[in-house]
Parts: sequence; structure tokens; C-alpha cells
Amino acid sequence: MTTGDDIRSQILALPAVERASLAKQLLLSLDQDSCDEDAGQLWGDEAQRRSIAYQHGQTTSRDWRESVREMREALLQRREKRN
Repeated sequence: MTTGDDIRSQILALPAVERASLAKQLLLSLDQDSCDEDAGQLWGDEAQRRSIAYQHGQTTSRDWRESVREMREALLQRREKRN
């Protein structure tokens, strides 16, 4: 019998393009009714809060590429610590 761990290992062995396609299909297969109905409103409220904070100088912005680079570096460091 195939377990979730077996399937996960097989999926992680796929090329990135195939994993991305599969991830998209899985996400689309989720029952939309089970999602938080208030999520749209909550994200809108959060965007508004952040915008106001930025306008009042309470926060700053930076290039998204820098943020992604830092996140990737942090994940790589975590993986290296585990091994």
C-alpha cells in the first residue's frame, strides 16, 4: 500500500516544472467552500493597514527580489543545519 510519505517522496523527485503543475492542480482541487469565507476581507484589511503604516512612516518597503533572496538563504541555512 502506498503511503503519503511514499507519494511525497515521489513527487519531490519530479522536476520543478512538474511539481509546480501538480501543486497547482492540487490547490485547484480543494473544496472552495471549505476555505475561509472571510479571507478576502481579511487580506483587504491587512493591505489597508500596511498601506496606512507605510504612509505614516511606520514601515518601509524594499524590492521583492531582496526579500525572496533572503528567504531562500534562510531556508538553505536551515536545511544545512539539519544535515
